[in-house]
Amino acid sequence: MNNALVLQDVSVVVAANNLNPSILTYDFLKYSDIIPADLELAQKPIVNNQGSQISFRNGLTLVAQTDRLSFIETFAEKGLGEIKVPEIAHKYVKVLPNVEYQAVGINIRGYVSSSQADGEAEVQSYVNSLLASGSWQEVGNKPVRASIQLTFTLEDSQLNLSINEGNLYLPEQQTKPIVLFSGNFSYNLESDDKEEKFKSLHQNIDKWQADVETYQEIIKNKFLNFEEIPVMNAPETLGNNLLATAPV
Repeated sequence: MNNALVLQDVSVVVAANNLNPSILTYDFLKYSDIIPADLELAQKPIVNNQGSQISFRNGLTLVAQTDRLSFIETFAEKGLGEIKVPEIAHKYVKVLPNVEYQAVGINIRGYVSSSQADGEAEVQSYVNSLLASGSWQEVGNKPVRASIQLTFTLEDSQLNLSINEGNLYLPEQQTKPIVLFSGNFSYNLESDDKEEKFKSLHQNIDKWQADVETYQEIIKNKFLNFEEIPVMNAPETLGNNLLATAPV
């Protein structure tokens, strides 16, 4: 496999009770000073009572559902210091302080790609190498496809890590086989005191950068096993529907 872990996107997901997704509109974001007034839309917003989504040209996407708010940003050529999604999340929840917030999730997606011409075979071989060998791998007339779900208990959070075969969508309808690493750090807001819970909400949002660094360290040292793994940022897209967001 290629020895470069490519960061695709990071998201802050805030779980809450009885949200009204139709509140998420471009005017609401602009006139509440949640986004800069000159931020350009990437496409026409989707706004309704079941789910709303607004995407901007700078790689920022906001999604509102009845049980969660998702603030998503692609890395592209950005460094960690240029990521704006935590700031946007802070501003959004401050405008709606009376919402019953329940939990915070920090989600990071990254991938490694094949270093060989027969990329699909190498990707399948890598994912299967993470599993204990057995006769079940011989079933069928093609290599078995695997999806791995792991849960790590860390010092102050839980990391849910999914490892899957995938395809990277490139220009001119081309695709590249990849191994996708999807990490979810979850934090519950357990205090019964409203002010303490709101304080905890903001503190957990601020853990995003440390979580990205932990994610990179785990993938690099425990799954790729190279001496030096460069971390890159991805200009391409994975083509996922953002309304189907990752768990908190």
